Amino acid sequence: MLDKLLSLLRARLRRRSDWYYLGNGVGLALTHFGRKIFLPGGDAGMTPEIILSGTWEPHVEAVLRRVLKPGMQVAEVGASLGFHTLVMAEAVGPTGHIHAFEPYPKVLPLLRNTLASNRFQGRVTLREVAVLHAPGDVHFAADPSQAGSAHLAIPVAAPSYTESFAVPATRLDDALADVPVLDLLRMDSEGTEGLVLLGAQEIMERSPRLVVVMEWSPAMLAARGDVAELANWIAALGFRCQRIERQGVLTPVTAAEMPNLAHCDVVLSRDGVEV
Repeated sequence: MLDKLLSLLRARLRRRSDWYYLGNGVGLALTHFGRKIFLPGGDAGMTPEIILSGTWEPHVEAVLRRVLKPGMQVAEVGASLGFHTLVMAEAVGPTGHIHAFEPYPKVLPLLRNTLASNRFQGRVTLREVAVLHAPGDVHFAADPSQAGSAHLAIPVAAPSYTESFAVPATRLDDALADVPVLDLLRMDSEGTEGLVLLGAQEIMERSPRLVVVMEWSPAMLAARGDVAELANWIAALGFRCQRIERQGVLTPVTAAEMPNLAHCDVVLSRDGVEV
């Protein structure tokens, strides 16, 4: 409750121009709910949106805030600059926990500063690794003008993906082996969401009320596997799919429809779990 009251107060004090250049290409902004976030000045994606509006993917934020309750356990694959990490850490409160995974060396110092400046180190564990279906060292590629673009390198990557780096990878089942139950899994891993799920089958089995909020891009997913097969496998695990519309409104989607969706965000949940 105190977190929520403080957030509302900070939000009322936020101004449209709340952006502070700190030097070395790094700036500090305030989210619309009054949390501090460190941003790269050269980013053409998230940084301009957060500076001007204090928001990022408000449709996703609406769902996260609706689903999450104090004390919940969350895994986040692809924390990036940490906007949704802040949303979720605030929502689960000091008794909950966020297990955040981010492999991109370019954003990690900013993300660490964001967590520290909001005093969230106690409720967020940051793991600087990739999450896939098998452990090992993997190669990633990124577009230097897009802070959220880092992904598992593929031969058909666009010419703008000029950055490359090697990182260790883990399975979610291995990384969270000591977590009894997971309440929410948020993923934005640029096309490897299906591989993440393949490496999370044990924790999905022991988490019957798990809700998955994820980016769904058939074009990107198809570079790593059969999208129709993935959609049918998800349905076989007992999950129903809903597309996230504006303001967090949900539209049911069948497994047969999932491969033909335009790039969007979706929610996966099992029967009896209200989203």
